[in-house]
Amino acid sequence: MIEVRTMKLSTLRDKEKVLYYEADRQRRERASRFIQADDRLRCLAAGILMKRCLPGYSEALLYTGVDGKPFLRGGVPFSLSHGGEYIVLAWCNGVDGIGIDVEPIREMEYYQAIIPCFMTSGEIKAVGESAREAVRVWTRKESLYKCVGEGVTDFRELPEVLEDRVLFGNAMCCLNSWEKDGHMFSVALRNTKRSMEFNVEPVESP
Repeated sequence: MIEVRTMKLSTLRDKEKVLYYEADRQRRERASRFIQADDRLRCLAAGILMKRCLPGYSEALLYTGVDGKPFLRGGVPFSLSHGGEYIVLAWCNGVDGIGIDVEPIREMEYYQAIIPCFMTSGEIKAVGESAREAVRVWTRKESLYKCVGEGVTDFRELPEVLEDRVLFGNAMCCLNSWEKDGHMFSVALRNTKRSMEFNVEPVESP
């Protein structure tokens, strides 16, 4: 089972002090580096999601890899993302890696300039003029990169993500996407034969 927990930015905007005092020391220090209030809230909320929900979480066991991705030493694979209104945390036992991404679904004009930077010709053809499909491909690429994308410098180096199972290097990865409240969510799992079953739950703000 893939566990996903979410917070909404709109419920946090008057609670920065409360979030700050609930967060761990390192998370407070990291949040304080952001100038924009919403960026500080996203950072604090990500820390609180881990603290409240992630099995085996401890600030002392949280490290950052050479690729910049956080990991829990000796713990369950997990992934964080934020986009638009949502901050999300996903984890899953018994897999070699997991990645999650969330983005708001915007007008197609927003994607026109960046589509050639992350899509293959096959994906561009499949997307056509659909903003929904464009952000679906985008979030799948992001989740796949977070899952197994070490060393990738160009998203076009990633395999096409039109199908729910893709081979990347020596790893078979499973992908799934869903839409909620005008946002697209995508998850990638590495080296798993399990079904992509989700338990998605909102987490109440402090």
